[in-house]
Amino acid sequence: MWFVSVTCPSCFEVFDVASPSLEELPCDMDYDCEICCRPLRIYIEESDGEAIGTAYGPGDSGPWG
Repeated sequence: MWFVSVTCPSCFEVFDVASPSLEELPCDMDYDCEICCRPLRIYIEESDGEAIGTAYGPGDSGPWG
């Protein structure tokens, strides 16, 4: 199982999230921060054979424009 570290855009705390396999990337998912419980979206993509996760708040456009 893969894990990626993401930073919450609300409380700025870092936590780990289980990631799909590299073959299933890129993907995005709805998630709640494990520290402050605020909603966010996590976008996970592959870069140089590693999964990279980025968290966006509900009002942020993120990689979707």
